[in-house]
Amino acid sequence: MPPISPQEPWAQVSEVLRLIRSGEAQTRPELADAAGLGRNVITLRIQAAETLGLIQPSGELRSRGGRAAEVWEVNPDAARLLVGIIGANQLRVVLADLRLKPIADHIVDWPYSGPEETCERMAQEMEALLADEPLPLWGVGIGMLAPVDFFTGRSADPVTPTVAGQRWPRDFDVRRWFVRRLNTPVWVESLSNLMALGAAAEPGAPDDLIAIRMELGVGSGIVSDGKVHRGADWIAGETNHIVVQPDSERICMCGRLGCLDAFAGAWAVEADAHKAIAQGRPTVLAAKDQAEVDLDAIVDAAESGDIPAAEIVLRAADALGRVLAAIVTWFNPRRVVIGGNALASSQLFHGAMSRTLYAVALSASVRQLELRQGRSDHFEEVLGALTMVRDALFSQTFLSAWGPLGAPDRVDQLHTRESQF
Repeated sequence: MPPISPQEPWAQVSEVLRLIRSGEAQTRPELADAAGLGRNVITLRIQAAETLGLIQPSGELRSRGGRAAEVWEVNPDAARLLVGIIGANQLRVVLADLRLKPIADHIVDWPYSGPEETCERMAQEMEALLADEPLPLWGVGIGMLAPVDFFTGRSADPVTPTVAGQRWPRDFDVRRWFVRRLNTPVWVESLSNLMALGAAAEPGAPDDLIAIRMELGVGSGIVSDGKVHRGADWIAGETNHIVVQPDSERICMCGRLGCLDAFAGAWAVEADAHKAIAQGRPTVLAAKDQAEVDLDAIVDAAESGDIPAAEIVLRAADALGRVLAAIVTWFNPRRVVIGGNALASSQLFHGAMSRTLYAVALSASVRQLELRQGRSDHFEEVLGALTMVRDALFSQTFLSAWGPLGAPDRVDQLHTRESQF
């Protein structure tokens, strides 16, 4: 779609909506000042947004010295948004209102079974949530472990399969699959980027941050100047394949030696624990069945003072700290959010990782750096996906396309476009 002039009426409706939902301006006088538009024009744009059901009066009044003005807010129940998260061993489907508040949140175990089978199961879970929903669905966001060509909605070439052998084929058209099934606009993004987008959507979040997503591997998402940085080939944030020790004998699944994943990936941590048991080292993990020696058990043992388990956790923390030191020194983010698995929630891991980071990074780059633990329920990914869909639907370009028709699902161009923005 070609760029839209800011003077185009629907582009101005989009700006009014952005100002209202952000809280920057919520009355006619405030909106006129913030948007740089006349009072009569603002009144028309508010009327257009209200006709679409996008905004409603809050019932409050606000005065700047004269007659109190009506306060406007986003109408959460004009429509619904739907998010599908394709994780390593499970699927998650979330239905939300236009204020991004979840209405239903469903998780189902799902060992990867190929792209068609995975999309089919995801669609079934989505349709189950929509079965009793009276409001229209305006947009869908899909999060994937694989890299994604954001403009086309196709899977990009993955760097490596997961330890379970999962590998989405190159150029699988995820977006088109779901558009045809659900008949609504769809956006697709990697989970690491969605985590970063969700972290950036938190109140008071800085414009420059990094989100470290720890699951089977250690990926990351980058937000620069308030926007996700994806890179020329959609693989920006492949933190897991930064080499920590080039002379290491640790083989990463990408085939190289000494990658971060070979130290801090869940698969590597678990392999280290099994190796310690095989060597006869005294550890409480030796009393467990082999299948029970997983990441959660290793972290629990380390936190309880088990020396072999603690060594494994500390080694992983040191590796991530060194990688982060390089990234932070180069990028200079204001915040780093680390979340995902049991390691990401471990105080022992965070303490050791922080010490390495602050010792190795350029002091000026960490002087105002804020380290945060991500939510254990992965909600940043859900929030990121919802934010992605909402912001796209209400962007100047998209709103100009569907606003005159009353709803996004009435514009075929939004379903078949080659570019998502």
